[in-house]
Amino acid sequence: MNERIHRIRISVPEGDSGTLEKTHRFSFAYDHSAQRGCQVSLTMPVRLPSYSRGAIHPIFEQNLPEGFVRERITERLRKHIRIDEMLFLALQRDYGIGRLQYHSSRFPAGIAGKENLAEILQWQGKESLFDELVNKYLLQTSISGVQPKVLVGDSRATFHTPGLIIKSGLDEYPGLAVNEYFCMTAAKKCGLNVPDFHLSDDHSLFIMHRFDLHDDGERLGVEDFSVLLGERTDDKYTGSYESLANVVKLYCAFPRRDLESFFRLIVLSAAVGNGDAHKKNFSLIYDDIRKPETIRLSPAYDIVSTLPYLENDTPALKMNGHKKAFPGKAELTRFGKKIGIKNPSGIIEQIVDTISDTLKHHQHLFEEYPFVYNAIKQANSNCAN
Repeated sequence: MNERIHRIRISVPEGDSGTLEKTHRFSFAYDHSAQRGCQVSLTMPVRLPSYSRGAIHPIFEQNLPEGFVRERITERLRKHIRIDEMLFLALQRDYGIGRLQYHSSRFPAGIAGKENLAEILQWQGKESLFDELVNKYLLQTSISGVQPKVLVGDSRATFHTPGLIIKSGLDEYPGLAVNEYFCMTAAKKCGLNVPDFHLSDDHSLFIMHRFDLHDDGERLGVEDFSVLLGERTDDKYTGSYESLANVVKLYCAFPRRDLESFFRLIVLSAAVGNGDAHKKNFSLIYDDIRKPETIRLSPAYDIVSTLPYLENDTPALKMNGHKKAFPGKAELTRFGKKIGIKNPSGIIEQIVDTISDTLKHHQHLFEEYPFVYNAIKQANSNCAN
């Protein structure tokens, strides 16, 4: 029988936290010496009794790979070790998004490989650069989402944690890199906080810098809204945007500011036709888990128009009690008023106008993918009405 990982030690930059064990249940126990700074999640304060669940705890599930990455890792390792959640956590080591670090004898910590960002952006080879990067760095990639992606170190960085997220639509989603580059550009122009990002010269790769790393490699805490709601990844498409607004109100140090950013992000998603704005695509970040005054909405990420690939797609979550179609101005205004946004109609008009201007300015990017351009343009027009 293939070897199985039963125990993983977990730590944070402040020190050792405790041990996660898997028997017939998942059980996490803090060390008796663990201090408050070693708390693994805003939802799991340090205590003597263990946290026991039939399913893996949401904070540990947060970065487990899905889709492409999970399938590739399974294919590579299934002959050698039992494929389960504990394996993916052990592989994560200290490479994952956020501040948690996983320690096992099966996959000891090492130095992650690095690549030259400029060379990635300017690649003109005949072979697929993305396939090459996946083959080299697959086992240091622990990141959620079904899209093909890989974590790669930046050769300019002085720390070893992989700081670049490189994505490709491959043949399944043509134009996806251009799609995400445009949507993130629009987000920035709409006044949202976004990480640094790039589009490769051949328009095949979208590259984003991680927002949980300072320039010196210091880690920020990151918890997505599935974690904060105590829910499984499988439930990321259930519930409502109103419930996400309540998370912002409950945890953020400056909820009024972050609620407006959240509302802008919801409007932007409707205006580009992003049907994948689910719970895991919203996160809070913090500098120190002991300092609630540092808790805030994370920069925007994973924004794409899904309509070019799913013509009749709908929003990921309910708004105003339903998710039958992407909301127009009236529905968005009603939602904005409900969560306490001042002048929501003015914000909607500004975002619609900004996306329209950004489409005109970046129309050249869509020469090979007019269906992406047309889908976004139509979604933005619908949002204005």
